[in-house]
Formats: sequence, C-alpha cells, structure tokens
Amino acid sequence: MSKTITLTLSPAGIDQAIAEYKTWRQDFEAKCKEFLQALAEEGVQIASANFSAAVYDGTNDVTVEMQQKGDSTVAVVAIGNATLFIEFGSGILYPDTHPEAGSLGMIRGEYGYGLGGNVWGWTYRGDPGTNGQVISQGWQRGKIHTFGNPANMCMYRTKEELENRFAAIARRIFT
Repeated sequence: MSKTITLTLSPAGIDQAIAEYKTWRQDFEAKCKEFLQALAEEGVQIASANFSAAVYDGTNDVTVEMQQKGDSTVAVVAIGNATLFIEFGSGILYPDTHPEAGSLGMIRGEYGYGLGGNVWGWTYRGDPGTNGQVISQGWQRGKIHTFGNPANMCMYRTKEELENRFAAIARRIFT
C-alpha cells in the first residue's frame, strides 16, 4: 500500500502533504490491524480443523482461540490437557516426526506421566478416542489400552498453511 504525495514548496503545500501523510498512515495502520485479524482468524479455523481431525487416544479437549497481545501482535493459541500429546505425539512406538519437538524439549516417552516410554503401552480410564482398545477381561477390565498417538502436528501444519496463504491474505486486505 504505497502513496505518492505531490506538494508545492510552500508552507500551505507542506501542511497539505503532512495532512495527507497522516491520513495515509492512519489508513495503513488500520489495514495492518485488519491483516493481523484476518491471519489470526484463518489460523484459528485451520488449527481447529486440524485438532478436530487428530488421531488421539483419549478425550480431545483442545480448543483454539485468538488472543490479542498488544497493538501489533495476535496469537493463535491451542488450549486443553491433550494439546501437547496431540501436537507432538506420545508413546515410543510412533516415529518422532515433529520437526520442532527436540528443540522444544519434547522427548517422546518422557513427558506427561512418562508412560509413553513403555513399549507395551499403558492403560487409563476414560475415552478410548481414535485407537484405544477397551479391555474386556481381567483385572483391568473397563480400562483403555493404548500405545500412544502419532504426532499430529496441528499447530505446525497451521503455521505452514498460513505461510502459504500469507501473500493472498495480504493482497486481499491491502489492495
């Protein structure tokens, strides 16, 4: 969004140029806020769809929302007890495919209660989710057996998708 200001070299011409610049700057700042809002809204939609479709043994309680962080920052935030397990995966039988897991200290099998390090899986009470198997016999009857979950990378994929849409969103807002 560029602006050419033509002026005459006189006090009135300079005052007019300053007034035009101030108007352009206000419009530009409003467009920047609109652009951030549009990016965040699309991010919330993409991340929500990704978390809804995630493979997860257990109760998928993740919600996604936009949070304003000052005048020039908006965050897309995933909230819920299952967020990290869905994003980075759990259980050592699944490959460690999340490209940012290691740099964020997410070592497969070591977070949560540390049960993900068990090669035979573990049991819990609750929602079997996508692949959890309800135990029908024995002393653990009614519990759910799981080997964990793959890394669904919901937020990582949201970031990639927003990067792909970035220019189109900018063109829509600024032109």
